[in-house]
Amino acid sequence: MVLFLHVLSGVWLLLMVGLGLTRQFAKSANRYLILSRLGYLAFIITGVYLSTRSLTTATGLTILKAGCSLVTIVLIELAFARQQDSHLTPKLITLLVSGIVLTLLVSGVLYLVTNI
Repeated sequence: MVLFLHVLSGVWLLLMVGLGLTRQFAKSANRYLILSRLGYLAFIITGVYLSTRSLTTATGLTILKAGCSLVTIVLIELAFARQQDSHLTPKLITLLVSGIVLTLLVSGVLYLVTNI
């Protein structure tokens, strides 16, 4: 059940970030910023619970996933801040997409190893 909520909050987060970063005006993007913050709050809470269950089985992967997730959240916040200042660069978008893909890959491997 918690894994389902974790995946659901991740999908919600990706959807809100995608919608928010494609908006032209800062007010429209702010709505999606707030909704994405709710998404990663749920993502962090469920991730902490899941990491307590997988820490003994795959310590390295669990720490790597936590690190990738936190870096991705920082990149999301940075992208929204740059968008509000109209300084959103393709390099930052590339970093954000790379962080999301890396987090998804590490999460998938962690799931396959631990079978939570």
